[in-house]
Amino acid sequence: MGASNSRDIDTSITSEGGERVRIKYGVAYVQGSPVITEDDHAIVPDLDDTTSFFGVYDGHGGHEVALLCAKLFHIELKHHPNYQNDLVIAIRSVFSRMDELLQQSNEWREFVDPTAKSNFLQRVICPIANPWYRKREAPYVPPQNTGCSASVVVIRGNWVIVGNVGDSHCVASRNRQAIQLSTDHKPRHPYERVRIESAGGNIDIDQQVVKEAGQRGMFATSRAIGDFEFKQNKTLPPEEQIVICNPDIHDMEITNDVEFLVIASQGIWESMTCQGVVDYVHDELEHVTNPRVICERLVRFAQAVTDLDLTAILIQFKHEAPAPVPVPVPVPVPAPAPAAEESEEASDGQEIKSNASDGQEIKPAASNEQQQPPFAPNG
Repeated sequence: MGASNSRDIDTSITSEGGERVRIKYGVAYVQGSPVITEDDHAIVPDLDDTTSFFGVYDGHGGHEVALLCAKLFHIELKHHPNYQNDLVIAIRSVFSRMDELLQQSNEWREFVDPTAKSNFLQRVICPIANPWYRKREAPYVPPQNTGCSASVVVIRGNWVIVGNVGDSHCVASRNRQAIQLSTDHKPRHPYERVRIESAGGNIDIDQQVVKEAGQRGMFATSRAIGDFEFKQNKTLPPEEQIVICNPDIHDMEITNDVEFLVIASQGIWESMTCQGVVDYVHDELEHVTNPRVICERLVRFAQAVTDLDLTAILIQFKHEAPAPVPVPVPVPVPAPAPAAEESEEASDGQEIKSNASDGQEIKPAASNEQQQPPFAPNG
């Protein structure tokens, strides 16, 4: 099965699923009533002979940036020079690559929607009738208030690697306990607040990012792809802007006690805690074997609580299947995790089994200072 992208203008739930030697998977999605947020996803179970890819892209201000990521992120990842020998570096670079493409020119819009190309009159007739036509064209401006959160999952051999920015998340179930494999990038976290304020941004009373004091309700996450209104400080590198696209990356070995993963957009996590989602899936698994059906029910359950877009992907591991050929996964250099984040997440009601509590089961990736520069465009 190739990449599949979700965008449904109806409020009915759409779902699909499939199966491979070692995994079963399903996805369900529905667009909520507001049109300012639109989810997309990508499912590529056979990215190569040993690698599967899953991604959820939670758009805001429109669907275009999320759709670009759903169409292109996994392709750029597979062509990255470190794809085979260092997935952590490759994943981190592709997040930056998405921002790079958005800033270069308007061509990304044509990739997302071929019908968006300039029509014949604009390309041919207008320049003939008015030779100064092209000279008066406005310079390209990247999307200012359109962007997306992203949570991508790469499964290779007995390892899962997760990269995320924003508030789309991945949670694993180990012995029925929720293991969060992503980081919630909220402005309220001290280490995010320091960067935001150092770059000239502010945080309003609703804990949202704003460019100027006195503004209200501009941006609820502190990391995202796109949203270049918050990335305009020319004296600072990309990783020090008000909003950044630098991901947090976690990895975990898929041992026999790891039952499944759930990747979902913000609407799911606004409706349920991590442990709540794990418990819900386990309850369904007692009498349902199809992960697509479970995703449909999970989305329908959350739909009763929120009017946001909803996307949920469930990946079950078939441990009775033949073991794959071992594939070495580089262990990221640990970066000190802010203690404030774990305590604050706990206070939000997130029932999470943290990596500190289970013996380094989830290893943080290299710190922001160790990230690699964006790679050159593919030939």
